Amino acid sequence: MNEEEWDNFQPNQVLSPDISDKLWNNIDRNTATPFNFRWIAVAASVVMVVGLSWYFIAKRTSTAAFATKKNNTAQKMMLALSDGSSVELLPNSTISYPENFDSLKREVILNGEATFTVAKDAAKPFSVYSNSVLITVLGTRFTVNASKVVLHEGEVKVNAGKNEYHLTPGDIYIFTSARIFHLEKDKDDGYVFTDYPLEVVFDQLQMIYNARIIYNKEALGNRTFIGKIDKKDSLSHILKSIALLNNFSLQKQGDTFVMNN
Repeated sequence: MNEEEWDNFQPNQVLSPDISDKLWNNIDRNTATPFNFRWIAVAASVVMVVGLSWYFIAKRTSTAAFATKKNNTAQKMMLALSDGSSVELLPNSTISYPENFDSLKREVILNGEATFTVAKDAAKPFSVYSNSVLITVLGTRFTVNASKVVLHEGEVKVNAGKNEYHLTPGDIYIFTSARIFHLEKDKDDGYVFTDYPLEVVFDQLQMIYNARIIYNKEALGNRTFIGKIDKKDSLSHILKSIALLNNFSLQKQGDTFVMNN
């Protein structure tokens, strides 16, 4: 159909077969290209999605795999980390850590309480994330729980918000008060407690005498202790004195002391 025939065509007219065939052939030729482009565009998007999926899968599998352990028992759970460090995970506590530490750092996440014995590696600091606090060490032994950090050996750096604290052996950092309680010695090599919370006193006595003291933190309340401990004093004598002053009862079960209110 030429331009003149199209202009003269009326809607109620019936097209002749040869003109109708020409029109449909022309429509097929003109619509084929956009149709193919559409499929090309879809195919390209599929390739892009598949490519991105492979990229993210490869990226994920290239990172270190994490292990998560939860202690559902009533006993301590012993764990060995890939760098030679060890963890005593207490009951109802969870820890997550890389199965293999990378070449720059060693990081674990703790929810609950654990004692860490960290293998020394000055080039790869060991960090524990717990209770919105970052504890960083190079090689040491320390305990972390929901309320405090207790340093047994070595040196620890605690980052709490904008503040940074350095602990030395015997020091205890309390989260709620953001305060370090030092293990103070006098000139006679005894130990001095200057209005320390009983929780801190018991924890430091455990380190001094290498013993275990069980107590109920809530039952201690805000009680504190002021006094001096001589190296010749027995732990049993010291705890009996504290129990008498605070109207507590003291029991000894093997090598463990139990303080009850």
